[in-house]
Amino acid sequence: MPIVHFRVDGRLIHGQVALAWSKMTNPNHIIVANDMVASDPNQQAILKLAAPKQVRISMQPVDKVIAYLNRGLAPNERVFLLVKDVVDANRIYEGGFKYMDLNIGNMTHKPNAKKLSEKLFVTEKEFEALKSLLEKNVNCYFQMIPTDSKQDIRPLVEAFKS
Repeated sequence: MPIVHFRVDGRLIHGQVALAWSKMTNPNHIIVANDMVASDPNQQAILKLAAPKQVRISMQPVDKVIAYLNRGLAPNERVFLLVKDVVDANRIYEGGFKYMDLNIGNMTHKPNAKKLSEKLFVTEKEFEALKSLLEKNVNCYFQMIPTDSKQDIRPLVEAFKS
C-alpha cells in the first residue's frame, strides 16, 4: 500500500507539511481526512493555498477516506495521509485500514486537554484513541519536522496513566 506518511497535525496542511514533510516523503497526493474540512469550502481553499503546487490534494470525510483506502491505491500513487486528531486516526484503523506507523505532530492546547509534553495536548477522547492505537501495536511517535528525533509516545501515555 503506497502510503508514504501518515500524520496527525491539528493544523493540517501548513508550512512544515508543504515543505519539510513533502520534500522528505515525495507524495503525489495529500489526503486530508476530516469531516469538518470536507464540508467547509473556505477552509479547503485556505489549505489548498498552503499545499505544494505539484501535489494533488483531496479533502474528504473520514468514512469516505476509509472506503478509498480499503479499495486499494493505484501502484503509482504516493499518498501522504493527514488527519487533525488521533480520534480520526483511530477511526481509520478501526475502519479496516491497518497501518503500522503514526507520526504525531502539533496537537496544541485546547480546553480540558491533558498535557503529555510541551507540544502535545490531548482531550480525554483523544487520549483513549491514542491508548487504543498503542494497544493495537501501532508505532505512535511525536516528531514535528523530519530532522527532529522521533519520540515514542508510549512512555508519555504510560506516565500519564500512572
